[in-house]
Amino acid sequence: MAKVNSCFKGLFVFFNILFGIAGGVLLTLGILAHSFYHDHEEFSSMFVGVVVLYLMGGITMAISFLGAYGAFKEKKWPLIVFAASMALGFCGLLRAGTLVIILRPEVKSETEEHFRAILPLDEAAPEFKQVADMLQTQLKCCGLFNGYQDWRSSIPDSCRCSRWDLESDKCERVEAAMRFDEELDSDSQQLVYKQPCFPIIEKYMDRYFNMATGIIFGFAFLALMGLIMSVVLIWYIKRRDPPAPMIFSFNQDPPKYTQLYNPS
Repeated sequence: MAKVNSCFKGLFVFFNILFGIAGGVLLTLGILAHSFYHDHEEFSSMFVGVVVLYLMGGITMAISFLGAYGAFKEKKWPLIVFAASMALGFCGLLRAGTLVIILRPEVKSETEEHFRAILPLDEAAPEFKQVADMLQTQLKCCGLFNGYQDWRSSIPDSCRCSRWDLESDKCERVEAAMRFDEELDSDSQQLVYKQPCFPIIEKYMDRYFNMATGIIFGFAFLALMGLIMSVVLIWYIKRRDPPAPMIFSFNQDPPKYTQLYNPS
């Protein structure tokens, strides 16, 4: 009769505690996003993501509790539910990670086409100009693909190099035919950032795609480990509790009976 290894059981319980903490983190992120953005106009576009965080966090915590309870009490049914959940989670995460890898070039290509469609920037809609200004200010770049030439003869102030970058190789001088939205009071203010913005955006996209892929496959690996450990624990418990043997009776004595009284 096999005995459940106490070290292995403790490791499995510890694994489920970490798994539950990860679920708590997801749930906390959902709560924070809900409380921070619920009054903003863009919350409607984020609602699905917040609900996904709620669901993933709650389900993860519930599954981790089942696994820890089944291991601690050495009961098979919670471990079977846990193993089935881990198998489904592993398959789902593997599919999601594969889709991220497959769709990555398509998303990048569509994003580039979207940005190229709004060129030249000086003729773009006001909302696109605001986005471009924000990107240029935060990323220290100018234009999208061709530097300040994407703005043609009207360069916004957000393209100007800050005084901390004037002596670096990040800046270039504009041509005489170009002009800024405001009058320049010094020759140095004709320097603009020479790095276009889209290559920087593309680097951030690659970074986020790599991060998402790593997180998805990392959770898939954890799900696989949880599946393997739960199956091993179920096997230990099954070996420890063999089925009760069937008892056969070989008594050759005839069954006892009572003869009914028949007066005839």
